[in-house]
Amino acid sequence: MSTRILGICCSPRRGQSTFKAMQVCLKAAKEASPQVEVQLIELAGKEIGPCTACGTCKQELICRWEDDFGELIPVLSDPQVGGIIIGTPVYFGGMTAQCKAFLDRCVMFRRNGWLLRDKVGGVLAVGGVRNGGQELTLQSVRAAMLCHDMICVSEGRDSAHFGAALFSGGPGGIEADQDGLSTARNLGRRVAQLSVRLAQSPDTPATAPSEHGI
Repeated sequence: MSTRILGICCSPRRGQSTFKAMQVCLKAAKEASPQVEVQLIELAGKEIGPCTACGTCKQELICRWEDDFGELIPVLSDPQVGGIIIGTPVYFGGMTAQCKAFLDRCVMFRRNGWLLRDKVGGVLAVGGVRNGGQELTLQSVRAAMLCHDMICVSEGRDSAHFGAALFSGGPGGIEADQDGLSTARNLGRRVAQLSVRLAQSPDTPATAPSEHGI
């Protein structure tokens, strides 16, 4: 059974450091197993506004706001998706506005049967300085994933901390950060391997509807 890994690049700039890091991450995921498909989605250039807590998605899997998030709803809710990797630059020690808006809008998947439950979640953060808030950013995004009852993973052995942490501000840019790129590869492999294992397991819990909305 095949499984799809989505890479969501939350940079406001198309094709830059976070995108390049995500490409490395997804390449490693693809190479981890022949059963893995990958798809990279850039939020750059998309209009995705903040959630306004209007409550429309409590009734069904729709959003009242007619922006570019609507095209992502069928992609994210596809049962074939086994893992989601969120990548974001670090701005002032946290995720980008694009990342926060995206995560908040994903509340609809929790409200409509916990559609992201048991998906494998990984996070990738790119800072302009070596210690510029990457860990804090990784944990903030993971907090949102845990609210969906996703299975959050580290970047895997040998470092195994909170996710892939990269540095783009040195000579040579992101391509020169070999340690950081190693965490991106390890994260991709870890998400892919666990996604395949869960897809093959007959004991994987079925998604159950919630008794309480949010």
